[in-house]
Amino acid sequence: MKLRKGIGKVHLWLSLVGGIFIALIGLTGSLLVFEPELNHLLHPNLYKVTDGKKVTYQQALQAVSASHPKGAIQRVYTPDEPNSQGVYLFRLKEGKVQQDVYVDPGTGSINGELGNTTFFNQVGELHKHLLLKDFNGQKIVGIIGFIFFFIILSGLYLWWPGIKKWTRGFVMRRSANPYVKQYDIHKIIGGASVPFLLIVSLTGALFAYDETIFGWFHAKAKIMPPKESLISKPLSEGKLPIDRLLSTAEKTVSDGTIMQLRMPEKPKKGKPEGVVEIRLSRPYDPGHGNVRLWLDQYSGKVLAKLDPKVDSGLTYQIWHFPLHTGAFGGLFTKILYAIGGLTPSVLMFTGTYMWWYKKKKKHKEKQKKGSAAVA
Repeated sequence: MKLRKGIGKVHLWLSLVGGIFIALIGLTGSLLVFEPELNHLLHPNLYKVTDGKKVTYQQALQAVSASHPKGAIQRVYTPDEPNSQGVYLFRLKEGKVQQDVYVDPGTGSINGELGNTTFFNQVGELHKHLLLKDFNGQKIVGIIGFIFFFIILSGLYLWWPGIKKWTRGFVMRRSANPYVKQYDIHKIIGGASVPFLLIVSLTGALFAYDETIFGWFHAKAKIMPPKESLISKPLSEGKLPIDRLLSTAEKTVSDGTIMQLRMPEKPKKGKPEGVVEIRLSRPYDPGHGNVRLWLDQYSGKVLAKLDPKVDSGLTYQIWHFPLHTGAFGGLFTKILYAIGGLTPSVLMFTGTYMWWYKKKKKHKEKQKKGSAAVA
């Protein structure tokens, strides 16, 4: 009984301390699940696709570079990538400002742009950093994720009615007492959402702390080729068009679909040039690219490859993001995740109400005892 009471207090105080932040992260997460689809609705002009033969990626890149001569292109999303919704999407950085440039694949003309201050960028910053990116926001969100994980585990202990009576955990009693109603709502929604909440809280926390935690067990969270092998060797002919690099990637992974291309950062003075990374999706891919290639910018030579069919130990890094976002099961899991993101708000409201109700009741009892003592 003492153990249960102690766990109940831990559950209560952790919830009171972190509840508002957990609810906020959950609500923003529900929105981000459908970011590409909602962006399409909010900005339909960005996703215009003219019928006809597609322009080459190099032509589209040149149009973007001409429009942003001081911008450094970081990523290129193909029309098959969910974020692109059928167009060429270029992500570039111009000074401290990040821009997403949408290009009509039928004409090569720029449909429009979205910058740092757009609605979903702000929602994303709130979800990932609590708008504290310059103050270790990601680590703070990671700590909140661990707090939420322990809240769920303690809640599961308090909820569990036993194997023989497990159905009682999902019974809504008929009662006029508002406390009983809120308690049963809290109990049923909390019990039903435990698997989902355990997954998203832990995977969310691991975005900030996976390397540290894996290091405790002398393991690595992410497998990467050696840095010294990822160097482009300049040739007099210059860099290859990105279409040539993409063609090489398609030949190397014949049953894969190219999702995105990541350009290397501008090298610092005296440092070697980096390589182009291309991500491809091959069944079964839970996310948006489970095969990764690294190519020399000048020769087009494949310098490194990570393939789950060949390389062991890739399970965590392939499944981490999809498990957190619900991308692994298509529309069905995305809907479940969007609904699931609302549950922390319901649990926070019902839990806070129960705490307030008990506190109010105890206060009234003290007043009655005080009045009786005076009498």
